[in-house]
Amino acid sequence: MSKKRDQAGTFELLTRLPQQIVTLAKIEYDNAKREIVSKAKKAGIGAGAILIALFFVFFMLEALVIAAIAALALVWPWWLAALVVAAALLLLAAGAIFAGIKLIKRGNPVPEETLERVGADIAAMSEVRVNAETPRSSGTQMPQAGEEGNWR
Repeated sequence: MSKKRDQAGTFELLTRLPQQIVTLAKIEYDNAKREIVSKAKKAGIGAGAILIALFFVFFMLEALVIAAIAALALVWPWWLAALVVAAALLLLAAGAIFAGIKLIKRGNPVPEETLERVGADIAAMSEVRVNAETPRSSGTQMPQAGEEGNWR
C-alpha cells in the first residue's frame, strides 16, 4: 500500500505550526476586540439610561421637598416650614458626607494580597541560581545524562 500524497508529513506539519499559532492568536485578538466593543456599547447605552433615570429622580426629590414644605406650612408659617426642611436636608447631607469620608478612609487602594504574591514570586526567583561550575565539555552548556543540571 502506498502513502497518500494529500497527507502532510511530520516535518511539513511542524513547519506550518508557528504560522498557524500566529494566525490563531490574531483571530482570537480580533474576536476579543470585537466582543469588548460590543459589550462597551451595551454598557454605554445602560449608563445613558441610568443617567436619564437619575435626572427624573432629581426632579422627583425636588417635588417631595416641596410637598414636605407644603405639608409643614399647614401647621407653621411657610418660611419656617421651608427652613425646617432645609435644615433636615443639611443634616442628611452632612451624615452622607461623614459616612463617605469614613468609607474612603477604610478602603485601602493598595492591593496587599497581590503585593504579597509578587514578593513571594520574587523570593522564589531569587533562590534560583546559575551553577557556578564550568561545563566539563568545552562545546556544550546542556547537562549530560546522569549529571546535575546548570540550574539548582
